[in-house]
Amino acid sequence: GAVRLLSRRAPVADPGALSVLPSGVARGEDALAKLGRRGAAGASSSGVEPDDVKIFTVDPRETAKFEADAALWWDEERGPFAPLHAMNPTRVGFIREALARHFHGGIEPGTGVRDIAGESITTSAMSVGAAGDLGPAQPLAGLRILDVGCGGGILCESLARLGADVTGIDAAKGNIAIATAHAAKDPGMSRRVTYHATTAEEVAAAGAKFDAVVSLEVVEHVNDPEGFVRQLEALTNPGGAVFMSTVNRTARSYALAIVAAERVLRWVPPGTHEFEKFMTPEELAAVAHRAGLEVREAAGMVYTPPLPAPGRNGAVAGRWTLSGDDLAVNYIVYLSKPK
Repeated sequence: GAVRLLSRRAPVADPGALSVLPSGVARGEDALAKLGRRGAAGASSSGVEPDDVKIFTVDPRETAKFEADAALWWDEERGPFAPLHAMNPTRVGFIREALARHFHGGIEPGTGVRDIAGESITTSAMSVGAAGDLGPAQPLAGLRILDVGCGGGILCESLARLGADVTGIDAAKGNIAIATAHAAKDPGMSRRVTYHATTAEEVAAAGAKFDAVVSLEVVEHVNDPEGFVRQLEALTNPGGAVFMSTVNRTARSYALAIVAAERVLRWVPPGTHEFEKFMTPEELAAVAHRAGLEVREAAGMVYTPPLPAPGRNGAVAGRWTLSGDDLAVNYIVYLSKPK
């Protein structure tokens, strides 16, 4: 199958609970409004002073590293984030299927994911109309989703195209500026996505909660992985879902993600990853359990390189697929929060 069941699947959440929040729990955007006045194109900076909330998961070195390349987030062919664009349909397929089952029970496990993963499309090719018409397929309509460490908005825009109302946050103001500017090119997209230059700690302190929280390729760049996962849990509504992806800590991941991708092929800048920060699926599952989250499923994201050809960029020309057996390098995990 396309996914690995790491524990017994819990009952799906009640679809009727999508718009029902416990007493005293603020809706995501209502709580985020406390952090700062929204600026142009749906962006805002945090209005919470650093002394008001202890920020313990953000690594300033990592933030500066990604902000230095912020202008290149949407260079899908040759930029340092081109591999993320190539991987994105696979990530979105996993999330879309899991959320549909989690909240609606409408998709059987394993169906559709491999087809989505195999589509030869780029992130920008999945466009929306100027009037905001997202097309007939909106399986995530009605869901409020938070993307923690959203970068330039690659995942945020994809989830918005599926009908979700998406909030993206990132500690790097440069990333938020690029994400906001890109979304503003399409009025339909800018109505579905809101960006904030802030941290998970600040948003949690404001009382915001979401139906689902996603944080992909982020946990390997934070200071305190366990504390970071606790923040993701705090930001999730009871009965909601959390998605994380990262890189396993294996000899193969070192050879492919660091030696090959950084030092030899230069698909991403050298120093992007630190091997000791990689987490095994077992370690991530244990951290999630201690945070109060249940691990539901996990899948490897496996890269198959293209046949050699002059001028071909292997970072984007290869194929990404989901695997229930091979989690040795990249993998994605679906977690749930008890009601």
